[in-house]
Amino acid sequence: MPTTTQFCTMQMGINPLTGECDLVIAPSGNGRGRIGIDRTPASALLITLGTDRRADPDDITPDMQTAPAGTTTATFSRRGWPGDILLPAGQRLGTRAWLYDRGKRDEATRTGIVEALTEGVAAIEDYHGIDISVTAQWSTNRRDLLTATVSALGVTVSTQVRTL
Repeated sequence: MPTTTQFCTMQMGINPLTGECDLVIAPSGNGRGRIGIDRTPASALLITLGTDRRADPDDITPDMQTAPAGTTTATFSRRGWPGDILLPAGQRLGTRAWLYDRGKRDEATRTGIVEALTEGVAAIEDYHGIDISVTAQWSTNRRDLLTATVSALGVTVSTQVRTL
């Protein structure tokens, strides 16, 4: 059984107008702001869902699906965060949901995205000894949009994946 570690990280927030994520500056009693402290898994989930994990060597990237004939696959980006080299035991940050950018609106794409997100949040689950639920469903009003929801300890974070 893993040791439970309390969350205590710098707080991330989403700007509702631009959809961008940034550090939260919380007002303090002295009139100056300080970086907000998040004691929930929300910031860790936002960082994970907003970061592209490096593709495995056998993954087919969206660029490869439209590569010109005769082009080698090494030419195309496998993405990923360069800071992965600093993580212990070969851990990688983020999710491989980006591999489904050109996926079709079918069950294989939906389950693949759920698996990619589950893989991405596994390190958070292990480190903090919590269970994280991942679900995904197709939008009813947009043919190409899948909304994936990640929930843990009463915190829900959603991301959208566009497909063909």
